[in-house]
Amino acid sequence: MDGVHDMGGMHGFGAVVEPGSEVPYHERWEPRIFAIQMLVGLEGLGAGPGGRPTREEMDPVQYLAASYYERWLYSAEQRLLRKGTIAPGDVEAMMARLEAGATPPQHRDPGMAERMRAGLASEYPMDPPPPDAHFGPGDRVRVKRMRPAGHTRCPRYVRGVAGVVERVQGADRLPDRAVYGEEPPAEPVYSVAFRSEDLLGPSEEPGWTVLLDLWDSYLEPA
Repeated sequence: MDGVHDMGGMHGFGAVVEPGSEVPYHERWEPRIFAIQMLVGLEGLGAGPGGRPTREEMDPVQYLAASYYERWLYSAEQRLLRKGTIAPGDVEAMMARLEAGATPPQHRDPGMAERMRAGLASEYPMDPPPPDAHFGPGDRVRVKRMRPAGHTRCPRYVRGVAGVVERVQGADRLPDRAVYGEEPPAEPVYSVAFRSEDLLGPSEEPGWTVLLDLWDSYLEPA
């Protein structure tokens, strides 16, 4: 989605890589939020759309003020509310109980834990690429200039830039539509190579190649 939620495609938000960024968690509550988010999806406890498009619904000021896992907490709660797994006010009521000294509720479900492990270990390969794919290895393509109204997996910083198809990865449903419950037909997904100079401008450092997996709907001949 365009806007503050596409921070990777905007200037002014500091370095992408920061000291400590390789550490998966910085607070003890963060892995619990990760587990809740996975449960919401794999156990069908929440309603769509998924976590990422739901986080893109956050108010921009709230989004920028929140940490990474605070945004995950927001999307998990919203999806649980949409499904009716929790009711409005349930979270606030539990917070009040805990602040008053109530013992945190405990839950043990070995079957659920095993389903989670199996789900996280499962592979979901794309369909084979169609024989009539619009582009093939070596073709020059350009990412369309567009401003999607909702969720998209096309980064803003690559729009309008030309690159070269390295390979056809397979075929998959366009996430821009699939996350909202639509069933679009599978379309080719390409691994496209871009020169760093074309994406980011000239630099004193040696150039490098950026590879992006992009759906057919995002591309046009260069």
